[in-house]
Amino acid sequence: MTWRPSARIVRPGGCATAQLRGMALQPLLAWPDSNINGGADYSVDFSGLLTSGETIQAFAFDTGGVGTQAWTYLSGTTATAWLSWEQAGTISVAVCALGSSGATYQIGVSITVSATPALIAASPPPAPGADISAVNNATMTAWLASLPTTAPLNGGWWNNANIPTYEEPKS
Repeated sequence: MTWRPSARIVRPGGCATAQLRGMALQPLLAWPDSNINGGADYSVDFSGLLTSGETIQAFAFDTGGVGTQAWTYLSGTTATAWLSWEQAGTISVAVCALGSSGATYQIGVSITVSATPALIAASPPPAPGADISAVNNATMTAWLASLPTTAPLNGGWWNNANIPTYEEPKS
């Protein structure tokens, strides 16, 4: 399964009706409110700004020193960063992308961070695409040693002469 950004995705590109009338109206881009010590993955989908067939070559998030970035990830035209917040207030995060045409796109996204600390401090998950596999010789040996050496009556894993075997539960 491929990791996908959460629902905290903003999509710059302006109001379609205003663009038809020749106005350059850009709606306010904002992520949902958070708390000090809170954090999550925050994304910007640049598809509304890129030209046809253009891709993102590089991108950057700048929290202005009020947030900490754990990792970044690019999924198609969506740039994502895992951010945690260290200061309260209304914050503008600058997000910049370099398109394959050589054009740069920079937008500002607002977020309001409450002075009330998060009940549980945010801890970033492993970065998407990172090798989080804990299966190696040592862990497999330890797991095999922890298994019973006879088939369980109610089903489950067992150590069959150092071959992990799964027994279906009997009905």
